[in-house]
Formats: sequence, C-alpha cells, structure tokens
Amino acid sequence: MNFLNTIDLEVKAFFFNAKTDYLPYYKHFSFTINKNDQRILLKDLLPMIKSKNENFSYPQKDLVFRVNDKVVTGEEKLLDIVHAMGTTLVIDPVLSFRSENGLIINNNDFMHQYRNIFKHHTESREALELYLSLYAVHYASETFHYNHEYIGDAILVTVAKMIEKNPEHQEDLLHAINDEFNGIGCCEYENNLFQGEDYSDLIANLKQKIRRLKRRSIMDRLKTNCLRNLRNPISIESLEGKNIAIYYGQSNTTSLKIDLLKSRLIQFEMSNKLAGQTILESCPEIAYQKAGKMMLQAMDNGAEVLIFAQEEDAKLFKRIVAMVENKIGREINLALLAPSEVEALNQQKVA
Repeated sequence: MNFLNTIDLEVKAFFFNAKTDYLPYYKHFSFTINKNDQRILLKDLLPMIKSKNENFSYPQKDLVFRVNDKVVTGEEKLLDIVHAMGTTLVIDPVLSFRSENGLIINNNDFMHQYRNIFKHHTESREALELYLSLYAVHYASETFHYNHEYIGDAILVTVAKMIEKNPEHQEDLLHAINDEFNGIGCCEYENNLFQGEDYSDLIANLKQKIRRLKRRSIMDRLKTNCLRNLRNPISIESLEGKNIAIYYGQSNTTSLKIDLLKSRLIQFEMSNKLAGQTILESCPEIAYQKAGKMMLQAMDNGAEVLIFAQEEDAKLFKRIVAMVENKIGREINLALLAPSEVEALNQQKVA
C-alpha cells in the first residue's frame, strides 16, 4: 500500500441498546482510506465499524445521523467530511434521546407531526412529498435539545411553502403551527445540516405572518415587562489578567480590541450559536434554557468575563440574567460586558 495516498481515520462511535443498556457508551476505531477515492460515501464507513464490532447498529434506510455534531446523510462523500472536519470523527445518532439501538432511532414523531398539522389537508400529496424530503431537516432541529415535543423545522418549511402555493389555507395552517408549547414560538432556527439548504429567511417570514395574524395580548406585554434583571451585574475595573470569553452569536466577526497579553481567551461551544434571542417573547422557557446553557458553558470553561460582540445581545442578556438563573437553578458569576464597555475600559487603561 502506498501510504502517501492514504488517510488514517480515528472514529469514536456511539453504542446503545435500549433493551440491554442503561446508558450509552462509545468505542474507538481506526481505519485507513484512499485519499483519492471519491467513490467512498459516508455510509460505507458504517459497515466498516460493524465489521469490527457486531453490536454497532444503523438503519438501512432514512440514514441520517451526526458526525462531529453536524447532521449528515449517508450519501455524503467521506472525503468531503474529512476535508471539512478532520480525521477524528465522532459518530452519534441524529438525536441521542431517540436512540433505540445505536444510530437507529424511534422516528414515529416524524409522521405524527405531519398528520397532526395537515389533518384537514389530506388531499395535498405535494405537501406530503415535500415533507418526506425534509426528514434530515426535521431531526436537525436545534429546538429538540430543549423541547422533545417540538413540531420540528420540517413542518415549518412545508407549511411556509404550501402557503406560498395555496394562500387560501394560510390562516388554518398558521393556527395549526402556533401551538403555545411546541409550535413555531419554540423555534430558534439554525442550519445544522452538513450540506443542506438554509431556511432562515423562510422561517423568519413565517414568524412574521404569525405576528401579523395575532397581536400581542395583554399577558404577552406583561410577560415582557417582567423580564427585568433582579440583581446588580458583576462589575470589573480592568480586563487585565482575566479569563475572557467572547460571545459572537450570529456574527462571526467583531471590531473589539482586547489586549490579551495578560489575559486568557476562553473557548466555548456556543460562542457562535443563537442563545434564545429570537424566541424570548414567543417561548421564554426555552430562551432562558438556551441563554443559561451558553453562559454556563463560558463560566464552566473558566471564564470570568463574558464579552458580547453585539451591543444588542449585551443589553438583552444583562436584562434577563436573573430570570435565567432562576430557571436553571445556578448563579452566573460572570461580568457581562458590551462592546462599548470594553472600549471604555480600554480608554481608561490608556488614560
């Protein structure tokens, strides 16, 4: 074998059998592949794992799972995955809490959600065909991590496209997806697919239709007015020597100027993910969970200061931090700083 033409893969694979196992576990495998063979698909890696451990299980159809937390289908080219993610791959079911045996999940909810929303539109074969094509989109829904009963992003995409084609059904469909606990109000959409279409604009437009359909009630306004911080924020006089984390949200860049010569930059997983901003009014319960998870990640990784790349994010998270603490049952011992406050500290240091 010409080792110059090979790639060594380190694979960490998920194992769990609901009939015999109490908790999931992982096993490690090593493989060598031809780095020039574009015919190898991601699904070809799965029988290679099974050949080394017969307890590894995966579905023979509807093959959707996660690699390094990105949702993939079996039809991805393995070399594309490696080029994008590196040679260390972690394989998980698309939603671990739905695993019945390895990557095989209980997917009964997929058709249940369709029938529930389109129960009065059974004549729409076009809607069904579209929805079936969005199987991966459904299970890539970020909201499932916080609400297992969520209707799923695929329903929202299907409804949005059916409204475009049949506007006479708009009001019925909007009411159908506007369930108080599990509907569109819970959705803070992010495209978690490895190579999939982004539906951000489509879902944002659907939310706009919902807002126009139903004016905010008095209780909604009272709820928003109650989202006030109930404690004084932690203040600091200097960033020098501090462990600093930066939250970018949907912005990948920042004009912040931070002298890190005597400080340490803390990395955390949710630094580039939404954390409840867009669903604070429609679904505060999940918004608080997401905000808490984001801030606790920074704190538990050692941060003392959390700087927000966007001024609006800083104002929002400062305002709700006490409500978040109450929801998650932990104190968030972080100094929360806006870009303007970082600039003021920098000027103070120069002076």
